[in-house]
Amino acid sequence: MIRNRWKMVLAAGIAAGLLAAQPVSAAGSQVMRNEWQNENLGPGVARWVDENGNVWDQPGVRPAEDGGEETAGADADGAAPADSARSAQETGSGDAGQAAGDGSQAAGDESQAAGDDAQAAGRVIDPAKPMVALTFDDGPYAPVGNRILDCLAQYNGRATFYVVGERVPGNAAEMQRIVAEGHEIGNHTYSHKYLNKLNTAQIRQEIDQCADTVQAVCGVRPATVRLPGGNKNATVLAAVQEPIVLWNVDTLDWKTRNAQKTVSAVLDHVQDGDIILMHELYQASGDAALQIIPELTNRGYQLVTVSEMAQYRRGGLQNGQIYYSMKP
Repeated sequence: MIRNRWKMVLAAGIAAGLLAAQPVSAAGSQVMRNEWQNENLGPGVARWVDENGNVWDQPGVRPAEDGGEETAGADADGAAPADSARSAQETGSGDAGQAAGDGSQAAGDESQAAGDDAQAAGRVIDPAKPMVALTFDDGPYAPVGNRILDCLAQYNGRATFYVVGERVPGNAAEMQRIVAEGHEIGNHTYSHKYLNKLNTAQIRQEIDQCADTVQAVCGVRPATVRLPGGNKNATVLAAVQEPIVLWNVDTLDWKTRNAQKTVSAVLDHVQDGDIILMHELYQASGDAALQIIPELTNRGYQLVTVSEMAQYRRGGLQNGQIYYSMKP
């Protein structure tokens, strides 16, 4: 039963959908069940909608979870502090959470392919010039993602999209466009559970199910993993065999929901080799991306995927390594 206080903040379209046990957006379009409801479908913020159309009362959190979205540093390992745009943990080659396993060569091959693909697409990446990797988490969400893709196409930039597997089938066209236009898809688990709360088998299921879903929809398998919230412990580091890509510039866009604050978080702090964290779920983040992409290009930054930057700066990605940035 949704409490009265939620009825006061839900848009009329959403409220009508709830009465019919089918979530509906303010514009009247259906929202897929069992997924994040975008903040812009009503006056509230992004909330979880279950299979019965019930909206969870904590923004940015699934019912079984606690803590905020991407509040890195929530666990003892602290992937990246959430109270500043730039992380104090900026390791150029990656902080080795575990030794590279037998699959490290495969990861390097993926990165080499990324560099080859860039050249085949007519893009010339100059390792001597500054580059950054824009990354967008928690999608796909086509109304925002397609705006970002349009802008990247206009400025011949590339980005990495860390997708949540259960959202993929409902946004198949966007996923296929991401691949067709030369961007990278990363693995952000199947249901965005915090992996430090799971056992080894559950961790692998989250990662493998996401990878299988992505491959079924768009024919590629993500080469890298981003941990939900950046949360990790010894079990996570032992279970995740793929390269782990975190970030060193956290825009906190999920928290501020303010385009100008997100723009400032990037443009006031950006440096060569940065991995920048944004989210695809929010219209404000899309608005910010439409300002950030042209300005970074004007400043001479090459907008590359994570694997492209790894290839040109590190000779490829290594399994079992954690990457926060790739400084020259």
